[in-house]
Amino acid sequence: MKLFSGVSLLGLIVLCSIACSAAESPKESMLSYQGFTGILNTPSAHVSDEGSMHLIFSDQRENLWRNDPQKRQENYLLSIGLFSFFELGGRLTEAPGRARDLSASIKLTTAPLTKNRAYWPVLAAGIQDVGGGSNLLQSRYAVISEDLWRFRLSAGYGFKSGRMQGGFGGVEFQAHDWVTLLGEYDTRDTNAGIRILTPEIWKTPIQLTALFKSALNHKPGNIDVAVGLTFPLDFRKKTGRALEGSAPLTTGTASEQKDNVTVSSAASPLPPASLPAPPLPTPPVNSAPAKDTATNTISPATAANLAILQDRLVAAGFINIRVGQHVNQELVVEYENTIYNHNELDALGIVAGIVSELAPKHFETVRIVIRRKGIRMAVVSAPLKELREYMQQTPHKSGGLKDALAFSYDTSFTEETSYYPRVSGFPFPTTALILAPGLQTFVGTDVGVFDYLLSFRPEILSNLWKGGVFQARWDIPLAWSKNLDDGNIYRGSRHDARMDRAMLFQGINLFPGVMANLGAGLVLHDTYGTLNELTWSSVEGTHRLRGVQAWARDPDARRTMDVYLGSYRYFYAPLDLSLEATGGQFWGQDRGFSLELKRFFSDTAISIFYKNSTTAEDKHWQAAGIQFAFPLTPRKDLQVGPIQVRGTDEWAYAQETTLAIGGQKTNDVLTQSLAVNPQPTTALYHSYYNRDRFGAGYIRQHLDRLREVWLKYGTAQVGEK
Repeated sequence: MKLFSGVSLLGLIVLCSIACSAAESPKESMLSYQGFTGILNTPSAHVSDEGSMHLIFSDQRENLWRNDPQKRQENYLLSIGLFSFFELGGRLTEAPGRARDLSASIKLTTAPLTKNRAYWPVLAAGIQDVGGGSNLLQSRYAVISEDLWRFRLSAGYGFKSGRMQGGFGGVEFQAHDWVTLLGEYDTRDTNAGIRILTPEIWKTPIQLTALFKSALNHKPGNIDVAVGLTFPLDFRKKTGRALEGSAPLTTGTASEQKDNVTVSSAASPLPPASLPAPPLPTPPVNSAPAKDTATNTISPATAANLAILQDRLVAAGFINIRVGQHVNQELVVEYENTIYNHNELDALGIVAGIVSELAPKHFETVRIVIRRKGIRMAVVSAPLKELREYMQQTPHKSGGLKDALAFSYDTSFTEETSYYPRVSGFPFPTTALILAPGLQTFVGTDVGVFDYLLSFRPEILSNLWKGGVFQARWDIPLAWSKNLDDGNIYRGSRHDARMDRAMLFQGINLFPGVMANLGAGLVLHDTYGTLNELTWSSVEGTHRLRGVQAWARDPDARRTMDVYLGSYRYFYAPLDLSLEATGGQFWGQDRGFSLELKRFFSDTAISIFYKNSTTAEDKHWQAAGIQFAFPLTPRKDLQVGPIQVRGTDEWAYAQETTLAIGGQKTNDVLTQSLAVNPQPTTALYHSYYNRDRFGAGYIRQHLDRLREVWLKYGTAQVGEK
């Protein structure tokens, strides 16, 4: 009777859904109960959407342990669409008396090769339960899927698996945009279920998902439940993605709402509401009477225009501003950004928009000089004609600007530039007070499923002089789990409130593309010493070499630490993808190497890493993990006076698991941090190189961001100047 009622209910859902649905075929691949994308307990040949993250909790008990008297099981599942052909998953399973396991899964698909070919099947292969010590739920499988109308049919085979051995198959029916009916045979059970996926919630790109399943051959009517959420890593709504960089500009009096930004236009240019228009300044009395090519002086008319441009940049919140002219009808604009702390391209977009609007007509080219900590880092050059076409006209022409744009680390031309008198800055150093949390976790260990230490980490960064930065950071514990209480196993990982770092750094631009950063002071806790780095970056940003040297001493423990590291990083701009190899003696005095594969999705970075290191006690460790890094501050911060209060522009969380000790697989917990590459907030990649996204290739690849931020925070009007 229960089975008949269930079938009747499913039939009613199907009929109602067909009557009102506009869905055609399964559009998104969602997580199964096993952590890979698929049906219920079996995979499909598709992977998580590129740049998406799925998080799910389920209470399903594995059929391996169905006869065990212990009924409770918790499963925490994660999946990331790292590429269009590859997904990476993670799983934490807690089955008291049976297993506590932290593991990974991977899947490769041919879907990108056949996405434009109707009726071509999709193939995939994957492994579940990689790493960890027990591998009780490991599966190796191959699967094929075919989409027909609203159906997705999948069939495959599990090889030498602990959980899925032999042939399996299933079907997904897209009954509605937010309802999918599911059925499968997973080599042990025949299962039926339903998946619900909500639309994007309010003004966020987050979608909620719920999964309900019952085995038809074993206690039918008992329901396993999974609930979770999915969202894009760049945290942009799907509607906003289509508009990014393509919102049109119009003339007349029209107004339209695009991506939550009201774009208005008028017959003449108007300043944005957030940037009050400065009054027309009086040209300086001592201005040169006319431009002289030999002396490169500035005429009164040009001086008046430059003053307006300079005042607009000041109103936009930039510091260290200088505007002037170079020979050959070139406009020069220098700025330093402290308020657009997600990405330096946001600041560059605002400056480019202001320049395209206010640059005097007789200039043919603009050179925009980017400063960091008072140091001229690089120059972006572009013809003003192409820049105006891209930033102000509809349809905008990105091709011309992309081909004409030039990037260089050589800023020596500024010595031959005549500048309009610069605006005086604050009489004392610019200082940022950064408020951010700290989080340390112990996941899937022998003593607990999840232990944590949550702390508050305020940080002061004060720019004392050109390249001179004072950094002070505190670490204040706020809350922690029971295993970090006094007398418990992880008590040593919890400390009292303390100053974590107090150092003085000096950045030095040695040669174009070559930079050093020298630091000394309280490096960590009670450890005093020096921390120095040297980097070389290619103009395109494709290649980077980095060397690190540190010496530190803990006077209480009478321990000295020497660090010598070298690294090479390759960056592939079309995918915002980098691969970095680092080797030498790390902070913990272990020796070895690490590999890191990092990809940016907008300003969110996902890294997967591998460490191979030998401790000072000759114990050889191998570990792998994943790291998330993203801004915890608004895209546009406030700048009120010389002291700025904001969040961090890069908050990172990493989780790793031990692979082996001495080449043997193990369940042992890594008791010390290995392969630690010291990179404080003031590190070159962070403070000077835009989180390692600073080069011609990256800028050309993201020209749309310049225009998008100008529409959102600048002005969208065009007209005759």
